Amino acid sequence: MIKHKSSLLLIINSLLVFSLIFYVILTSFTSKTKIVYVDTTELFDGFLMTKELKNKGEKEFLSKKAALDNLYSQIQSKSINASQKEILMKQFIQEKEELEQFNQIYASTESSKIWSRINSYSEDFSKENNYELIIGTENKTTVLYADEKINVTKELLTYINKRYEGLK
Repeated sequence: MIKHKSSLLLIINSLLVFSLIFYVILTSFTSKTKIVYVDTTELFDGFLMTKELKNKGEKEFLSKKAALDNLYSQIQSKSINASQKEILMKQFIQEKEELEQFNQIYASTESSKIWSRINSYSEDFSKENNYELIIGTENKTTVLYADEKINVTKELLTYINKRYEGLK
């Protein structure tokens, strides 16, 4: 009798263990987490908004730099006296500092706007493609290994550029 109960318990335990293993295997195949990655440098540099704001910033920078170069030429002129030269030199220093501040502030604020837009579009892209996680990496420096099959940089870049142009 004890031998019979022990065999029955062994069979039931074996069936339960087998069922548990089968369940784990089945759920791991049916509910795969979709994880992909993008190269953030390529994404940022290829985004049309980045290119537009960079061109706008460069035009403004070149305009300010031309004025600064003109001021420098005036300072180098032999036709001005020492007091005029001193006034122009103070103006030159002030405008040079303003140009450096413009560069820093422009880059920072525009980058922030660009990343905000990229993040917003990326969220929509993730939902449309059922991605649960998009990992951003800079030339794979923060990711030790990633199969190229899960690199969606080009797809996301196409998507955000279409969204930015109002095509999607």
